[in-house]
Amino acid sequence: MTTENTEAMITCPYCGSKFKKKVPSKGKHINCKCVFCHTVFGINTSDDCCVYCAYSDVKCPNSQKK
Repeated sequence: MTTENTEAMITCPYCGSKFKKKVPSKGKHINCKCVFCHTVFGINTSDDCCVYCAYSDVKCPNSQKK
């Protein structure tokens, strides 16, 4: 039995701040708003399926299963 991580540390690509965010169990999140600089950022490469795969220490549930 595998356990999925439910909390991720996201790093803002604009100001470099790190903040915790709950990893959603469903759906892809293609953008995120920094809690410090309030910039909305999103994925910019086809290699990453969501902001969790691109900017956090924890991959999304779909990627965790692979």
